[in-house]
Amino acid sequence: MNQTNPQPQPQFKRRTIFIKKNQQLRYMLMIILSVLSGLAIMTLELTATLNDLFDTYPVLVQPIYDQFIPIAAGFFYKIAIYVLFVVLISAILSHKMAGPVYHFERVCKAIAKGDYSQRVHLRKGDQLTDLQEEFNKMMDRIEAEINKNKPS
Repeated sequence: MNQTNPQPQPQFKRRTIFIKKNQQLRYMLMIILSVLSGLAIMTLELTATLNDLFDTYPVLVQPIYDQFIPIAAGFFYKIAIYVLFVVLISAILSHKMAGPVYHFERVCKAIAKGDYSQRVHLRKGDQLTDLQEEFNKMMDRIEAEINKNKPS
């Protein structure tokens, strides 16, 4: 009786969010700064509108000013949660861009060392899949030309 050991199941592979840390942090910073700029503009507009209302209708707007501190505190808590969501989403988006760039760099280094059989294989859902297809077609063509011109 031939007993074969079953192949062990692959263990869960830990996903690293920061593949190219500097590039991803710059990308995240751009997203966060654009969101914060939008929030700052919105806050300035809201403040200007409330000032205009208070100047025009001081009796009607006075209760809002009386409750401003509790309203502002709740507002800032919501903004802090919103910014945390933006940071999380920007980390995920930057990962979707940095991962493919990392794979391209790795394959290009191998090709530069003379391994023309290397190809880029991106995961489902990654960005730059069109570039991957064109790059791999280009490498197929280059490898075919190299093999055609090799002395037998």
